[in-house]
Amino acid sequence: MGRDLKEDFFRLDGAWASFELMSIRKREDYLKPFRVLRCKIDDQVDFQAPESVGSATEATVLIEIFGEEELVAGSGQGPVHAVDNAMRKILEKHYPQLAEVRLDEFDVRLLHHGRATSEDDENGAAALVRVLAIFSDGKESWGTVGVAADILRASVECIIDGLEWKLRGEHKH
Repeated sequence: MGRDLKEDFFRLDGAWASFELMSIRKREDYLKPFRVLRCKIDDQVDFQAPESVGSATEATVLIEIFGEEELVAGSGQGPVHAVDNAMRKILEKHYPQLAEVRLDEFDVRLLHHGRATSEDDENGAAALVRVLAIFSDGKESWGTVGVAADILRASVECIIDGLEWKLRGEHKH
């Protein structure tokens, strides 16, 4: 295993559910339980308000489920919480077992790979972001990963994989 590949492996360690889902999704008989089509996040941070009320985030999510598109809004304490709440409003109606799923850990890292160019932001703000999430349902735990140039996209990918992992094997369509 080459040095770069080994470093990538260890950075993504713990996200085996996402890697397993990549394989499962390639099967011809796999029916994706839902698809997130679009997500809009409105986040406002008031630095003058007390920390407990200093953030108000709303998310609107368009999800395709059972061939139908459903648009739903949710709110939360930050963008990840708001998107998760919005998605669950739709998904828990169809898949009540998702109410058991909890996000236990959430880790964000920049992936530099030591390859900054003159076009890249030298301080890392333009680097790819890797989000690692650990979910549990009280019986088992699983890890997911999202990698993107945008922290919100990477976070939503993690949430999608975390919820879809719980539903693997469900053929409710």
